[in-house]
Amino acid sequence: MHPTQASSGTDPKVSLAYPDGSLSVRAKKLPWTPWGMPGTSFKLLHCDDVSSLLVILLKVDPGTIAGMHKHFGAAHAYIVEGGFGYEHGEVFAGDYMIEVGGIAHQPFTGANGLVMLGFIFGPIGCFDDAGNLAGVLDIEWHYQAAKANGAADHIVRKPMAAAPAHAH
Repeated sequence: MHPTQASSGTDPKVSLAYPDGSLSVRAKKLPWTPWGMPGTSFKLLHCDDVSSLLVILLKVDPGTIAGMHKHFGAAHAYIVEGGFGYEHGEVFAGDYMIEVGGIAHQPFTGANGLVMLGFIFGPIGCFDDAGNLAGVLDIEWHYQAAKANGAADHIVRKPMAAAPAHAH
């Protein structure tokens, strides 16, 4: 679903790129892409390589217990449907929460599963049963997974400037 240049009006089937760099993403038209944990899938809405911000819709099947993972940066979430719980309690549809960077947890969903709008500031580290880092879900992982699923045509990534060399 490549975005089209928009001058006026809207088309509910096509993501729209505006001359000033703004973008309207038709999220309902994006396919769900398998995420990094069993029973989960996501839609990549936006990524910003400079700030390490990811904006995703995350869907989690009912009765899923996520693997232990760590947020290296803060994560904000608006719960669209269902809910989830972990050691701090539970959140439900209509709730907004902020998880501070550096926390590790193992959330679970109930009978209604979960759909949430997530704003993730930095990578997520996934751990194996022995507590070893088993993988990292960062911007590149999300982008490549969505791209392979035909769900990233609306994403425009700006090239990163190379770091200056140090003079000796």
